[in-house]
Amino acid sequence: MSTYGKFFFRPQAGEQITAALCPRPEESAAICGRVLNPAGEPVPGAVVLLFLPEQGGGMTLISRFVTDEDGHFIFGPLESGKLYLIKVFRDDMKLRELEIVTD
Repeated sequence: MSTYGKFFFRPQAGEQITAALCPRPEESAAICGRVLNPAGEPVPGAVVLLFLPEQGGGMTLISRFVTDEDGHFIFGPLESGKLYLIKVFRDDMKLRELEIVTD
């Protein structure tokens, strides 16, 4: 997995900014996604639920997120190698259900 960093700066008049990035290998994982409608447009305000499947068929809700105005969501840090289930709802209608395994 590659390391990625993104930083925004808004310097003031006469200000000098010095930044140093020292990436370390990340042991955990994250899931970043976007909810789109069938026309490919972002779905703001969708509820995205992250579950951890249990032995015996049950599910444990471990996190929830409401998509931003561009339909984005993120979950993390997550344990590498575990199976997760994501369910997406908008206006009481289930839009999608995905199983994801983190590496």
